[in-house]
Formats: sequence, structure tokens, C-alpha cells
Amino acid sequence: MKRDMTEAYQAAERLTPWNLTHAVLNGEPDIRWLDDETFYYARESRQGDFISHTFMQIHCPDGAEQPLFDHAALADALGCEYLPFDSCDVKDGVVSFVWQDFDCKFRIADRSFTRAGWHEAKTVCTSPDGSKEVFSEGYDLYLRDTKTGQKTRITYDGQKDFAYGSCAEYSGAVGRRLAGIRELPGVLWSPDSSCFLTYRLDQRLVPELYVLQSYDDPHTESIRPRLHTYKYSFPEDSAVPLAFFYLYDVESDRLCPLDLAPQQTGGSLLHPDSSIARWLPDSSALYLTTVSRGSKSASFCIVRRDGSIHTVLTETADDFLNLDTWGELDGFGSYRFSNFLTDDGSTVFWQSERDDLARLFRYDAATGACCGAVTPPDCLVGRLLAKDDDGQWIYFMASNLPGSSDPYYQKLCRVHYDGTGFAVLTPEDGMHRCTVRGSYLTDTWSRVDLPPVTVLRRTDGTLIREIVQSDVRDLMERGYVIPERFCITASDGKTPLYGILVRPANFDPNQSYPLIDYIYGGMQCCNVPKAFTWKGAIEGREAMGGLQEFAQLGFAGIILDGLGTPGRGKALHRISYENIHGCAGLKDHVTGLARLKELFPFLDTDRTGIWGNSGGGCAVSRAMLEYPDVYKVGVSSAGNHDQRMYNNSWTENYYGLYDPEIYRKGDNTALADNLKGHLFLVHGAMDDNVAMSQTIRLADALIRADKDFDFLILPRTDHNVPANPYFIRRKLDYFVRYLLEEEPPAGYRFVLPEEKEV
Repeated sequence: MKRDMTEAYQAAERLTPWNLTHAVLNGEPDIRWLDDETFYYARESRQGDFISHTFMQIHCPDGAEQPLFDHAALADALGCEYLPFDSCDVKDGVVSFVWQDFDCKFRIADRSFTRAGWHEAKTVCTSPDGSKEVFSEGYDLYLRDTKTGQKTRITYDGQKDFAYGSCAEYSGAVGRRLAGIRELPGVLWSPDSSCFLTYRLDQRLVPELYVLQSYDDPHTESIRPRLHTYKYSFPEDSAVPLAFFYLYDVESDRLCPLDLAPQQTGGSLLHPDSSIARWLPDSSALYLTTVSRGSKSASFCIVRRDGSIHTVLTETADDFLNLDTWGELDGFGSYRFSNFLTDDGSTVFWQSERDDLARLFRYDAATGACCGAVTPPDCLVGRLLAKDDDGQWIYFMASNLPGSSDPYYQKLCRVHYDGTGFAVLTPEDGMHRCTVRGSYLTDTWSRVDLPPVTVLRRTDGTLIREIVQSDVRDLMERGYVIPERFCITASDGKTPLYGILVRPANFDPNQSYPLIDYIYGGMQCCNVPKAFTWKGAIEGREAMGGLQEFAQLGFAGIILDGLGTPGRGKALHRISYENIHGCAGLKDHVTGLARLKELFPFLDTDRTGIWGNSGGGCAVSRAMLEYPDVYKVGVSSAGNHDQRMYNNSWTENYYGLYDPEIYRKGDNTALADNLKGHLFLVHGAMDDNVAMSQTIRLADALIRADKDFDFLILPRTDHNVPANPYFIRRKLDYFVRYLLEEEPPAGYRFVLPEEKEV
């Protein structure tokens, strides 16, 4: 019996991103440490339609919990029944937060409240002691005394496209410019506030790319379309953004150029949240990791205060080094890489996949001699969380561990500097998100089929107490379908691959259901969620690519990571080298359909559709053109359909430096004549990551091949097409019409949050 499609769409709408903002409470507590024994977090509770936030302070030694401050007094000062903010900073007994776009402060001791002023994004880099700040003016850097306001000019020769501390344009440049967002200058202060590292970025010869703004701009009186340009290197281009490094000494007012090879960059190199360098605590030196163009070589360098440089080690590869990725494989706090120099400057620990699985290797910092690996060969080292020079412990996330039902699950481990004492500190079978401070750690863990729980432990793994359980009642009441984990064999006939399936809502085992494959073809990260998932990884996007909404309409959905993705070792990942057109295991999706049919007999694999964005958009067009008899319907948004036209800093990792014969394999337009099914191409006209010309070229190839297809341009949308509500509805409509073979309800429209408020 067919479902009423209007009711089905209403059920799907209850699971759209804007309706799931507060569907899960306490699912990802923001742990903030006050000192080595105390932290606080915001506990969420539902008060009718309102979410109340109570900031709780935990004393780790005994696990005692108490309110961080007098919530009633602050709520009264704000004129609210409950606290309306979910994040705050606490320093010297003062709670700082943003409310109604104002910076506010609440003094805990005397319960006094002040509204400090209009909240503005930070555009200066303040020294750790707060006495100085660095800012950009024009193309140069200036230093200002925060007490006297005295301004000192640091550089004098900055110029357009060769400025100090500027951010390479690439992705998001036009959007930030139109939004009036000013970048923080690229500056990394020493802990003692006496010195900082910076750079000068040369983009003078980097070619330009274009965005045409066709819609009315409220800031101009003219309706004439506006052309925006930004710097963007293709793999064929010899010129890329290059950073030249400098040290600045405050007392001597001296800017010293460093004898380091210029570093290619696709964004900021020295940002508070993501930096390629880190200072030692005593400010005597800093260390940084440099990576060559094409990612075949990386070096660990120590820079001393006098500007002298010691390169401790350089690692090279025939294909690529898996460093500085977007996944869980690397990173150390705000430092971008999983390596470090001990505080005494004697020892370097360096993450490497030279033995296939990523391990930590120990080096003598003076001689560069490798002293061997300190982590087990079957343990894949990921993000470093903390180090303890006194106890000589390294704390890190790792996967491929015994006791895990999925090799991707990240757990917190530790090991001594000498390689002894390895232990898994968070044993539960699932995905863990941890913080470490002093002798204590917090852990929020879950699985895609098990809601999150947050606990407190000692750093030897001893459980102290449960902190909070997530509340998923609202999510489940909305019709959320718990995903099922599955494992199938890859196209090589031997490698196990892991994925999830979302059954249709109101599942009937006696019926067959069409299948939607949500794919991401990029090989820098994994696509299958491992932790409990109720929202997209990027702002505004659907959880699991919208498989929950599709389930309400009568579809089954899968997500699968194939051969060529990270997180399982170098041998599996390197399958993607010179094979971007393989879309991180697209062939495995095709060969795996028969096994999926065996596992889930209700799947109608003759009605298989596919959709994805960006690298997923590329994978969709590739799937529809390379496997036209398998995929009947595809929705491709913001796809980089020809790798020759995408930015070099990503593409060269996996295709290597430009070789026309190799790169031509990544041109999906060459397969346009193969199209048989229904293909829906969508692109945002304001996309400054993957230029809309990528999809225009594919459309042109399909037209020349006399193929029928559908094409939608979203005039005001950038690369984040999946967050566009109009696109979400049109995507649902497309699969309903051509894969479910029913008509969407006539005139159905989503009710958006701003419409509810009217």
C-alpha cells in the first residue's frame, strides 16, 4: 500500500537540519578546563520549547559537581527565565559570553553583570600576556601597546598580493570578502610575549579565478552583475601561493628573515586554531613541519630565537605522505601535525606511515638519528592530545585496536617516551572524543547505533564517574531510524569494507525498496559516520547526507568507505594515488551491491540511485557515466568533475605533480556519451571552492552528446549546496519522481525557521 506522499514529506521535514538543532541534548559537551583538576561544561535540559543551559563545574579528584556560578542571578540580569547562551569563557572569576551580539561579562564573586560592547570578530593577534597586539593595515604589520595605544610599524614593503601575514585566498575567499570578514594576521606569539613568527605571502604570479554575482547586491544601487576575482592555482600552473618566514623580536624591533624554503599554502599557516608551528614553553625555540608541493616530502625543523634553523628529519615518499589531512589522522591541539619536540629540546616524536599503519617514531633532536618506533605495529596513531614530559607519557587517539568491532573506531591510548607502557584508556567499543589535562581525562563516546555518554577518568584509565548521558528522546520521536552497521568485501576480493544502512521508516520485510548511495569521492577523509550522528559535519547540512529524510519517503540508504580512503593504513590509502577518478572506491560500491542484496534482501538494487557534493558530486557524475547500467538516478552538487580545474594543493596529493596523461583520466566530461539515467546537476553560482565552470563544462559535454539531464543554478549559494533548503527539497523530489517512481506532493514547501517566527 502506497503511503500518502504529503504525510511522508511532513515526516521527512521533521528530520531536516533546521528541525534537529536541539533534537539531541548533551550529545557533545564542550569541555573547558579551568586548571589541571577542574573543568566545566554546559548541561542542557528541555524547558518546553526552550533549551536551558546550566554550566557545571567538576572537581576531578573526587568527581564532585556544582554550578559554576549563580545562574539565577545572571538570568535575572539578562531578563530571562533561563540562560540563553551555550558557550562561555571563564578567567580570573569572570564569565565572558556573547548575548544578542554583545560581549557580556559576569563576575562570579559579586554577581555583577556588564554589557561590554558590540561583539566583533577578532582581527588582532594579542600576546599571551595581553600587553601587545599585532594587526594588519594595508599590506603591512603593526604592533600596538594595549595599555598606551602606541603603534609601531613592523614592515614597510608589503604590497598587493605580497603582503605580510595574509591568508592565501583559494576556497572561501570571495564569500569572506563579501561578508566583510577580516582574516587574523598570520602571527604565532612566543609564550613569554617577546617574539613572534610570521610570514610574507607571495601570490603575485598566481592566476585568478572568477565568480559572477548576478543577483542584486543591497550594498550597491546598481543591478549590474559584479565580477569577483581571487587567486587560485590549478595543477598545471607553475605559480602557487608561497610563504616566506620571519621572526620578529619586540624589544629590538627587529624582523629577521628565516632561511627556510618558502612554504606552499592553501590557507592560513599560523592561525590560533590551525598552525604549522608551535613554541616551546620556555620560548627558547619553536618547531614547525613543512610539506613540499605534491606532499611527497616533509621536514621537521627547529627554529631558535636567534633565527638559526636545525632540520631534524626529512621523510620522503614515492607517492604521498598522509600529513595535514582533514580527518582524524593528525593534529595536536592547535598544531596541525601529530609530532612534537619535548620541552627540553632533546627528542622529537614523528608520526609516519612508513610501516603501513601510522606509528610514532622517536628521533634524537641533535643528531636526527631515528631511535625506532614507540607505538605498536598494529596500532594506527591518530591525533595527539597531550604529552607529559615529567611522566614521559604521550596521549593520542588510535584505531585498529583489539576489542573494536570496527577498525576505524578511535580510542584514547598512551605510551611512554621509550615505547613501554602502551595502554588503551577508553576501552568501550565505539568512537571516542577526549580531552586530557594533568592527571585526568574526559571522554564522550558513542556509536552510530548507540547514543553518546560522557565520562571522567584518571589518565591511567580508571573510571571516576559518568558526567552526563545524552537525551535523544526528541530525535526518536521525530522518526529517526537507527542506522545498521554492515561489512562487505571490497572489489579486490579480500579487504573488508565498513558501512551503514538506514532502513525505510515503517519498514515491511515483505516489500522491496529502492536504494540511495550517499557518496563522497574525496580520498582525504572517510565518509561513513562512526559516532552517533544527528547533524551534518558542516554547518546546515543533513545528517548522513539526508538518509533519514529519504527513509521517511520509502528509500533505503547506504554510506560505504571503499578502497583508497585513509584510516586503515598506507597500503589501502595509496590505491587512490594517480587514481582520483576511482573516487575513493566507487568500484567497491558497484561490486558490493550483490553482497548488500544478500545481507538485506529487501533492497531493490535494480533501482539504485546515488548522490553527493563536491568530491561526492564528482563521484556521482563518474558513477552515472562509468556505470550507467547500475546507477539509474544521480544528484550531483558542486562537483569537481575535471581534476585539472581544481586547486593544486588538494589534487596534487593524489595525482602527483601535473602530468597531462594522468590528469586527463580525471575528466568526467570525456564520458558524457555514456549517460543513460536521470542526472541532476546542481551548482552554487557563488562557489569559490569548486568553480561553477566545472559543472558548466560537464553540461556542455552532455549537450554536445545530445543527452537529457537536469541542471539547477543556485544564484546566492557558495560551495555549501547541501545546506540550501531549496536544494534539499528538490533533491528529495528528484529521487521520488525518478527512483521511487511516484509524484512529489503538488505544491509542498518546507516551513523554515524564519517563517515560523513571523
